[in-house]
Amino acid sequence: MDQTAWSHRPHFTPRQSLTAEQLNAGLDDETRRRRLLNQAIHGYGAVIGLGPVIGDNNRLPLHDCLEVTAGLALDRHGRMLYWPGGRVHLDALAGRHPDHEGFHTLSVHYAAQPPATDDCSPCSEQSQWHTEGVVFTLRRGCVAADQSCPEHPLGGCVSHSAYLCRRTGALPGDVDDTVPVSEDVDWLRRRPGRLVPAPADTWVYDPDPEVGVPIACLRICDHANRRADEHDHGAAGHRVERGHRPRYGFCPVQDGTCRVRPLVYRNPLLYELAKDCDIAGPGVEQISWQHWIDRGWSGKVPWDDFREQMTRGFEIRFTRPVQVATLHEASVFLTAVIAHPDVDYSEPRRVPTEWERHPGDWLPGVEPLDSDGKLARGVRLRPTRDWLQAEVTGSRSNLFEGSHFELTMRGQLLRDACDRMLDARPVGARGRGSARPGADFVSAFQVSPRRSYHR
Repeated sequence: MDQTAWSHRPHFTPRQSLTAEQLNAGLDDETRRRRLLNQAIHGYGAVIGLGPVIGDNNRLPLHDCLEVTAGLALDRHGRMLYWPGGRVHLDALAGRHPDHEGFHTLSVHYAAQPPATDDCSPCSEQSQWHTEGVVFTLRRGCVAADQSCPEHPLGGCVSHSAYLCRRTGALPGDVDDTVPVSEDVDWLRRRPGRLVPAPADTWVYDPDPEVGVPIACLRICDHANRRADEHDHGAAGHRVERGHRPRYGFCPVQDGTCRVRPLVYRNPLLYELAKDCDIAGPGVEQISWQHWIDRGWSGKVPWDDFREQMTRGFEIRFTRPVQVATLHEASVFLTAVIAHPDVDYSEPRRVPTEWERHPGDWLPGVEPLDSDGKLARGVRLRPTRDWLQAEVTGSRSNLFEGSHFELTMRGQLLRDACDRMLDARPVGARGRGSARPGADFVSAFQVSPRRSYHR
């Protein structure tokens, strides 16, 4: 077995005369340990901040300078890229400066300032420092960061444990019947490349675009040729002067700057995601018969209360507006479950809701509430007049001996303005992490027999 050592640090003993080589070796070893942990535990990408400051209407306040907020990122080798915040001028960018209009990727890279040396070393008493920082680059084109889940093989069944082992590199090799190994595993073995001079003479940086962290997708305009206004999105149609000298800068209007950012999920963010905080789908906020539900299943609704509610209609309020077009008899309906006259089984029967006000003038029994025509904050479900007269207010009914009802809303049919499905958790279920988008919201209650009824 090849006992290859990856860590090498000095061991100090009493009365030992320490050398600069020993102290530096210890610091270098700790630095490598920290970087390995950053790679293995945290990953690659932006951690916090490092965003371009864009004002109202997505407009940049400056054309040649960009304000980038303070933040932290981790590059592919686990090096911390900290930026205290400030302006980034086009002339101060490392690498090639933009020479073309269009979208460019702004990336942050590891940079260092090696310690200065003098002719008296090692006798000099002057302190020497190794300084770390960052530089920014722009490269043509913007490619969205891949934050999708890995593809599962068709026809294959990948268990939870197999998924974890495979993604973390514990099941290596070219295997077609499982998910791919995370690319972070391969980067753990690589070593940083050569650092090249940065615009500041005493600094060097890692120019590898795969190692640096993309933080924004920005548009570059030729300001010598463009008279950009707040509606300018780089479209053609601006007058071009022959022989003009280009003056490239940031376009005043920017869109979709965050789409290129790979992300390192901070622990607070992970807790938020575990609680589904990123999902702001519509839910049921209030129902007009909640006091019946609060009684529990065994607390039967008095017939008079049931008759009054049926006549008035059942109202549901949503936490977020839903599309009016999704509110109809197939998405919101009431079911009566009554005893079958011939057997001991109960039989479900859908309560009709469409009703006719005038001949040929049909009105929906599913009525949007607080609606602007496209979105509604609630809905009222009303049975037809004929059904009310026959089953509730008439002299004979299948319901007089007692029954139970189920009001159902089909979450897969109800959508909000963002096309998110209804969260079908019951009213009062405020705990996160148990969202049920697309499931059926069901509210059930029992109705007492009509007291004055005699068969």
